[in-house]
Amino acid sequence: MPSLAAGTYTVRITAPGFKQIEVRDVKIDAGVPSTVNVTLEVGAATESVVVQGGAEILQTQSANIATTLNANQIASLPLISRNPVNFVVLLAGVNTPRDNRNSRINGLPESAIDITLDGINIQDNFNKTGDGLFARVPPSLDSVQEVSVSTATPEAAGGAMGAVQIKFVTRQGGNDFHGSLYEYHRNPVLNSNYWFNNRDLAPNPQTGKAPRPRVLFNQYGGRLGGPIRIPKLFDGRNRAFFFVNYEELRQPSQVNRQRTILSPEAQSGIFRYGTRSVNLLQLAATNGQTATIDPVIGKLLSDIRTATGGSGITQLTNPNLQRFSYSPSGMSQVKRPTVRFDVNVTDKHHAEFTWTYQQGRGGPDFLNGVEPKYPGFPNQGSQPSDRYTG
Repeated sequence: MPSLAAGTYTVRITAPGFKQIEVRDVKIDAGVPSTVNVTLEVGAATESVVVQGGAEILQTQSANIATTLNANQIASLPLISRNPVNFVVLLAGVNTPRDNRNSRINGLPESAIDITLDGINIQDNFNKTGDGLFARVPPSLDSVQEVSVSTATPEAAGGAMGAVQIKFVTRQGGNDFHGSLYEYHRNPVLNSNYWFNNRDLAPNPQTGKAPRPRVLFNQYGGRLGGPIRIPKLFDGRNRAFFFVNYEELRQPSQVNRQRTILSPEAQSGIFRYGTRSVNLLQLAATNGQTATIDPVIGKLLSDIRTATGGSGITQLTNPNLQRFSYSPSGMSQVKRPTVRFDVNVTDKHHAEFTWTYQQGRGGPDFLNGVEPKYPGFPNQGSQPSDRYTG
């Protein structure tokens, strides 16, 4: 039966002259065949034999090599980002040379990875060759029922998209109501500073300690799933179900940046070479060359000096250059709702609908280094996004 959705099923087998066989808790994972082997016993059809757990642990219908993690396993694994895509790097055969987004599986190129959510591709396909393990619409941790990773001889339905299949399935509602509420909090008060900050940055005059990034975030949400009861339409068990999940991330952030600036003397045209100082503007005037600072450049250098005035400046080995250290701050907010409806229209017809949305707002964009170059400067970028799949 090739069109069954991932989930847990009960299989009933009847034949004239034999007892009815009922096999419960048959687990079907995404893209992985399940097998139920039974032996019918001679007897009346009114008699029944109940078997608990009918799916074989070792399936023999295909040569597909797959690993499946269910919701309980996913929730038990440590993950700061709460992005279930990052769980894949914990599986055997995954090599992560830099960060998770650059992982390779079984030595295959990143372009061989195909990530789907309920059968729909959710990858960033514009940069797939160098960013293979990255989903533009990443599912939230509490919205995932399971993830299956196929690393060899995938089935025909998915093999055309890539040699490595990563299939996420959205949670489903059931005959009973289930839900959760959560909040995760991270605060710099609870963390030590980075070793490199202690080594490279000048101590704060007030605290006597090196400045550190303000890594602070709140991540909260909840989920609820259960039956849909509509009289004369969906008024029985095993007919219609709903699932909703909402997760939000609020992250006020602060990073440490270092800029190289001209010393006050160099800014005015006086450069030092060892123990010797040369006024380049006077030297240019003596030789009949341009001897004034370009007004645009002069204004920019003046604004830089004004913005960097005060603490945070250290002298470099080059006497004409200085290092300015500062900590720009920003804010990012991500909202991720997920909705799923399942309806067993008849005993042989099933309909499902899933929708996942991600809204990202905030700035500046520290990820791509487009924060203000100096304190108070207007040049900065953000990375707003509206991403959805259904």
